[in-house]
Amino acid sequence: MYSTLSEYYLFEYPKCNAQYNFMSSWQGLAWPSHILQGVALPFQVLTFYIIVKNTPNHMSVVKWPILINHFWCTWLDFTICAFSTPYIFLSYLGFLGVGLFSASGSYIYLFESRSNSLQENRFKFKKSSSRFIYHATIFILDLSLFGMFWSVPGDQDTARLQVLALDPCPTPEFFFGNVFIVTTDTYTIRFYTWFLIPFLLFHSIGHVLFHAACTVYYIFIAPTKSTSALTRQIQRQFFIGLIFQTGIPVVFLAAPITYSMLAFFTDNLEQKWINVAVIVAGLHGIGGSLSVLMVHSSYRNAVWRLIPGCSADKELIFGRRKSSKMIIMQKLSD
Repeated sequence: MYSTLSEYYLFEYPKCNAQYNFMSSWQGLAWPSHILQGVALPFQVLTFYIIVKNTPNHMSVVKWPILINHFWCTWLDFTICAFSTPYIFLSYLGFLGVGLFSASGSYIYLFESRSNSLQENRFKFKKSSSRFIYHATIFILDLSLFGMFWSVPGDQDTARLQVLALDPCPTPEFFFGNVFIVTTDTYTIRFYTWFLIPFLLFHSIGHVLFHAACTVYYIFIAPTKSTSALTRQIQRQFFIGLIFQTGIPVVFLAAPITYSMLAFFTDNLEQKWINVAVIVAGLHGIGGSLSVLMVHSSYRNAVWRLIPGCSADKELIFGRRKSSKMIIMQKLSD
């Protein structure tokens, strides 16, 4: 057993004879991530502006849920792509920040707000206090993920030596960067990676699917007779847009998370693919902003109006819908 990291790197590490490419390095993670955030930032700012200034009356019920969801998604993107950009040593929950987390709860709040707005929904909250307790409970449950930081080793150098038993041949960044080891206990690592993280992931998905199912049932399968056909049509179109608005960015998060879980279970933890997974997660910002702006006609038209020379063309394209939209908004306001 070597007493220092420098001794291990000098005498033991050469035996690894490992070959690492650019994508395995911290630069291969940091540079693409920072570029992605630079590209995403104008779209994120524009999306905030469009939501605040151009949300129509028939979307007022979900204006704040959409805004809150976009805020947390933007914060998550800044964390991944700019603020910390985690270079992850997945086999032992080690992190190296190479940059200048309640998004899941905001997705639940968005879909719950939509289903809760349906008067005929038997599962809607009758009291504001009950609704607050529901979302607060979800938030507190998500906070359990941070329990892993309760037993962080005080001597990080010793901890880094200990986790080399789990992965004796990490990338050179492990020895020269300020790597943070969350825990050296293998049982704790397995608990979080095999149980708690998957549980929280499927828990959030389950709540979203439940509220989405309630909405589908009451506007597609068994709509109330008191709602006009025109109102049901706009409700269905908006809900389909909501699915695309949330589904597109979620794919950019679900894909790398799924890969990381499978890679951990199969013990196939190549650093370059872990870096690629983090970069793919960084696409969440661009995908989320563009989906909000494009899937809802009110936001899409507002974007067209901001483009010089497009106002006339927009009127030709969307002018035919103007009168019907006025009728719809009038019915909804009634």
